[in-house]
This record gives sequence, C-alpha cells and structure tokens, in this order.
Amino acid sequence: MTAHITVMPSGHTFSAEENDTLLEAALRAGIPLSYGCSSGNCGECLARVLSGTVVKVRPHDYLIKEADKNKGAVLMCAYSAMDEVVIQAGIAGADDIPRQTIATRVKAVEPINEQVRALHLMTPRSQRLRFLAGQSVLLEVGGVAGEYYIASCPCEDRHIELHIRRDSQPFSQQVFAGLAKESVVQLTGPDGGFVIQLDSRRPILFVAWDDGFAPIKSLIQHAMSLEVAESMHLYWLADTLAHYQENYVRSLADALDDFEYTLLDGRADPAQLVEQVLAAHPDLSHSDIYAAGPAGFLASLREAALGRNLSILGWHEEVM
Repeated sequence: MTAHITVMPSGHTFSAEENDTLLEAALRAGIPLSYGCSSGNCGECLARVLSGTVVKVRPHDYLIKEADKNKGAVLMCAYSAMDEVVIQAGIAGADDIPRQTIATRVKAVEPINEQVRALHLMTPRSQRLRFLAGQSVLLEVGGVAGEYYIASCPCEDRHIELHIRRDSQPFSQQVFAGLAKESVVQLTGPDGGFVIQLDSRRPILFVAWDDGFAPIKSLIQHAMSLEVAESMHLYWLADTLAHYQENYVRSLADALDDFEYTLLDGRADPAQLVEQVLAAHPDLSHSDIYAAGPAGFLASLREAALGRNLSILGWHEEVM
C-alpha cells in the first residue's frame, strides 16, 4: 500500500510504502525534514498530524506530552502513514543541520579518467549523514585530510559520492595511490550554504566549471527528486579537466523532457564563455542560476546575468 503525505506549510508532497516511517520516506524523496537522532530518543522530529491516519511502527523513548498528543503530535521516525496524510513539520535549512563526524567505509573508488576518481562511501546503518545538496565535507584517512563537495543526492540514503581530482593534495594522492575497499574514512561536516531554494519553482540554469560539477550534480539530483524546477539547463565548462561524467549527463537528457545540457570548452575567452552560457536566455527575470567555478568567471557571469534581468535573489554561487 502506498500512502501520500503533504507537508505543511511548505506544501511538499511525497509517497511512502507500507511500514516506511514518515521520516524515512521524506528523506528518500529528498525533503529535508528537521530531525535529530532518527531513533526515537531526541524528539526533534516531532510533527503534528493535521489530517489522515498514522500508525506507530517503531518504539521510541521520547515522551510526548499528553496535551501534544491530543493535538496530533507524533514522532516522524516512529510513525507510518496509512492513507492520505497531511502533517505540519519543519524543513531544515543549511544553518539547521549540525556538523557530524562519521566513520564511513569505502564502497568503491571508481576511475573515471586519468584525472578524476569517484569515491563512493557508505555510512553506518545507524548514522546516516544529514546534509543538503551542494554542501561539502572534510575527509580524513591515514592521517591526511581534504575537503570535497558531495556529488550525490541526500535522497540516496547512506551512499555518498565525491569527485577527487588528481593534484598535490595529500588526500588526493592517497586516493590515487590506491584506497582499499572497506577502508575507514572519517567524514566531518557538512559545510556551506550553496543549496537549493525550496520555495522556488522557476527554471534553473546550472553552471559548472571543471569539478565544480560535483556540487552541481548533487543540486541537479536534488531538484529532480523534489520537482522544484520548471526546467533545467546545465552548462559544463571543461578547462583542465574533461567532461568526465558526460555519459551520465547525456542519460539525464535522454530520460527527462525538462533537462538540457551544453558542454563548453573552458579554455576559450572568458567573455565568450559568458556569452555562450547566456546566449539562449535573453530574459532571466523568472529564472535562477546556480554556478560553481573560479571567482573571476563567476563575477563576469553574475554581472551579465543581472544585465539580463536576473533577480539578485536568483543568483547562487560557489567559488572553487
């Protein structure tokens, strides 16, 4: 049996299978509901059932006051929806998510090309990483550390993907030298505010420079899971790195009617690159732009986009 849940006041909707808790189903749909321990101890996932039927499927130690129970209060980590349910619950922003330290294990080190490795980590079953698409984490193994952007979606449960480029950083050298499967990698984070604005439904332009594609990929996946954008167009500029996950991007375009992509040579003149990105968008007054890349390029792109009527509230950047 599939139940349908609406979250108020945000208006987000998601589906849940039988015995899925409200929290599990929402997180799998990419909806960042506010929660803490996810095991019934802290009470931070307390929500109010406005309509519909829920049933307790897991025990919890947190005591809900009788007065709150009478008003429909439940713990989202312990209750499941039985039919069409409307709940009142908070949505977490970047500032609401605490930094966590988690001992993850290497699931795989995927050699994409000579310059990039995709590092796939798994968190313990009891300690999923809370983060928003577009954020970064600090990784440490064997006494060396490095900060990298998460390339996967929060909706992917315990799996975390990161793109490690070959450079002089000790962590990168460790990965390229051979990081064994099941190696323990300590993860600390998340950090950063380069995240999707959940209250916008406008078309989105995503702009990535080299491995700035990592946070952009995470944002694209999150936007897809939440269905928050009318349409999406990715512009990926490759300078020192190739378009190392071009096949993945092509598969999105083949599968989705509302997703397009353009691959550009980042070695071209900066002014020309800005024009190539914006050429098909003469009026940006009803659009959002999420861009990750070098400061100089972002400054030029921002100025040109504002000149095409982009609202300052629609500009989101991450300098890399």
